[in-house]
Amino acid sequence: MQYVIQYIENYWFELSAGLVAVVLFLYIYMVSRRLRAYKKLTALAKGGNIEEHILHLEKCLAQQGRALADLRSQLRVLEGIVRAYPGRWHLLRYNAFENTGSDLSFTLALLNDNADGIVLTSIFGREDSRLYAKPIIGGKSQYTLAEEEEQAIKAAMAKTCR
Repeated sequence: MQYVIQYIENYWFELSAGLVAVVLFLYIYMVSRRLRAYKKLTALAKGGNIEEHILHLEKCLAQQGRALADLRSQLRVLEGIVRAYPGRWHLLRYNAFENTGSDLSFTLALLNDNADGIVLTSIFGREDSRLYAKPIIGGKSQYTLAEEEEQAIKAAMAKTCR
C-alpha cells in the first residue's frame, strides 16, 4: 500500500493528465456517435436534409388544404343540385272507374326535398286513357288536385330520400 501511495505522489501529474485524456477521449467518442446519429437522421434518401424535407412537406400540406377547400365548395354546390332533383317519389295505383276491372290508373308524385316537383296522373278508361301532369311547388299546386294526387304527394314527402 505504501508503494502505491508513493507512486501516486511521484507521478500525480502524469496520472491526472492520463485520467483527463481518458475522460476527454470518452467525451469525444460519445459526441461523435451522437453527431453521426444526427447526420444519419438529417440525411434523406434523396440527398436533401431534414429542413428541406420539412419545408417541402409544409408546402404540400398547404396545397392539400387549398384542394380540400375547393372540394368542400364543390360538394356544397353538388349538394344543392342534388336537393333540386326529385328524390322523393310515390306511385299510387287505383281503379278510376268501376267498370274497367283492374288498377290500371295511377298517380306518380316526383318531389325534391322542398316539396317541389310534378305529379303525373294516368286515368285509364274503357274508351280512352288520359295523362295529366301538374306542377307542385311547396307541396301545393295551382291546379285542383284529386284525392289520389294529394295522397301520393303526402306519401312521397313522408319518405326519406337521402
